[in-house]
Amino acid sequence: MLEDIRHKIMNRHVDMIRFAETWISDIGPMARTILEDNKEYSNKCIVLWNGVNGFEFADGGYTFVVHLDKKYCDYRLWMLRGIPCPHVICAYYYLNEDPDQRVKHWYRKETFLKSYRHFIQPITNMRMWPKTTNPSIEPPKPRKMANKLGKNRRKNKDEPKNGASSQKEVSR
Repeated sequence: MLEDIRHKIMNRHVDMIRFAETWISDIGPMARTILEDNKEYSNKCIVLWNGVNGFEFADGGYTFVVHLDKKYCDYRLWMLRGIPCPHVICAYYYLNEDPDQRVKHWYRKETFLKSYRHFIQPITNMRMWPKTTNPSIEPPKPRKMANKLGKNRRKNKDEPKNGASSQKEVSR
């Protein structure tokens, strides 16, 4: 079973590296999809700029505040996901900057490939392994379990010691 797991991990390792080579940009496909959806939604936002890095957005019946220098948005998806939300994207477009550069590093191809940088090395068959001179490890010998004492409840002083009495006898 462990050999099968090792083989699957080795194959998955190579598959993930090949998968990263198919990416159309430096950002992973799932993050790219979220970013593109946010870009489309950002077209519906109305922008108010304070002249520095503060923005206010009217989005439906709500208003959201964005501070680009603090990397803060009231919508909070930018802080939670690391992918710019529609309000942040709209702010960067307003300043003629590319929001793709503001996606966190853990969605980048370079970071993805770093996690697959170390490979599992192939090993020979167990029959070819050298014999060891160490003593073999045996499982522990089974022990008899201790008896469980105190199965019966403790009786009061006025109760009979031999056997249980019926309810009829007690109620009399």
